[in-house]
Amino acid sequence: MNKNLHDTPNQVTEKAPVFGFVHHTEEEKLLEDILRPDIEKLQLFTKMLHRNAVLKTAIITHNK
Repeated sequence: MNKNLHDTPNQVTEKAPVFGFVHHTEEEKLLEDILRPDIEKLQLFTKMLHRNAVLKTAIITHNK
C-alpha cells in the first residue's frame, strides 16, 4: 500500500476551476452544440420558440 508520489495528481497538474465568463471560439461552440444530447437540443429549441413568441407580442416603450 505504499503509493508513489508520482501516481497521485497534485495541485500543479490539476486544471484550475474557471470563474466568471468564459469566451469560446465559434468552433468550440459548434462542437459543444453538436455533442449535446438530443433531449437537450429539443429543450433549447422549444425555449427559443417560446422566447420568440413572447418577444413578438411584447410592447416595448422607451421613456426618455
